[in-house]
Amino acid sequence: MANSKKPANGKRPAAPPPKEKVVVKKRGGCLVAIIILILLALLAFLLGLHFGWWGKGDGDGDGDGDSKNSSSTSEAADKSSQKDIYVTVSGAKYVLDGETLEIEALVNKIADESNNGKVLVHLTDDNATDSAMNELKEALDNSAKSHTNINYVEEAPAEDSSAA
Repeated sequence: MANSKKPANGKRPAAPPPKEKVVVKKRGGCLVAIIILILLALLAFLLGLHFGWWGKGDGDGDGDGDSKNSSSTSEAADKSSQKDIYVTVSGAKYVLDGETLEIEALVNKIADESNNGKVLVHLTDDNATDSAMNELKEALDNSAKSHTNINYVEEAPAEDSSAA
């Protein structure tokens, strides 16, 4: 032990401080993983749109796949069971099938037809007064409250081809 050097105070000399470790952050792997996850999410979204996973489809949700055919069939059935009635309002007169009627009689005839199915009243303005047309529309609206099968549309008068 003659070779060992001991400090005068009897303690061992302090060990040199450890060398600092250089930490290298690898961001490339993390960045690639994030890009791959974003691309997968985008692919899943596009596939979902294509296959209708998020309600974009035309179905009614019951899963039978017949919604397009059944709705077009029911629309055709509704059209065939609908009765069209053509009313011309000329001045302050209401004309149905060439017969001039009072407004109460006209609305009663339309209401009677609505008992047999849907009725679409085609209103044609032939120089009608505003009050006559508005009175008929109001009467049809009131009648439609109790007879839900009544609807009406206003149509332009047919132009006379001989006047040209």
